[in-house]
Amino acid sequence: MTMINQIQIPMTTFPELVTANLHLRELVPTDAEAVYRIYVEEEVTRFYDLDTFDDIRQATELIRRQRSRFERGEGLRWGIAQRANNVIIGSVGYVFSQHNAQGGIGYDLARPYWRKGIMTEALRLVIHYGFSSLKLNRIQALVIPGNSASVGLLTKLGFEEEGLLRDYAFFKGRYNDLICYALLKRDYGASDYALLKGDEKQHKKVV
Repeated sequence: MTMINQIQIPMTTFPELVTANLHLRELVPTDAEAVYRIYVEEEVTRFYDLDTFDDIRQATELIRRQRSRFERGEGLRWGIAQRANNVIIGSVGYVFSQHNAQGGIGYDLARPYWRKGIMTEALRLVIHYGFSSLKLNRIQALVIPGNSASVGLLTKLGFEEEGLLRDYAFFKGRYNDLICYALLKRDYGASDYALLKGDEKQHKKVV
């Protein structure tokens, strides 16, 4: 018997996720200006497979592509907003390998919000959602060598380094090495999610 794992992807309503401080929601066209402000910073795109933005239309197109990917069941990309004002300050999400029940995770954050624990909070929630609701078996991240901040974040969240992929991806006019980090469902503990606030009543999923 052959068993094929299927990711449980919501195909109608985009899932919204909430913590005590953050609202993870779908990016919409009116978020284009906020998204542009993130990617116009060279420090944000330094370790990213996108060129630094120089036109707000690039942000509009990015939002359109992410919506299209969701509609095709190929991925989920949440905008990260602070609950206080609902303004987008970053994003986080998955690209799926359906047959393998695997999600490739990626994330970014506007420079003024670095080193404030925001991405740790967002990732803990998205990882929990990936294993519990999407039924992923494996979550992996591909990191450009030298991105020590991302390596530290992933390691803190339980990801293990699996090796260097040489000349793995072509972007920004060259082939790039990437380091693979992964977290398996069998190695993930519910306590990791509880660390969000220490009180599960603070966390809820809105569908």
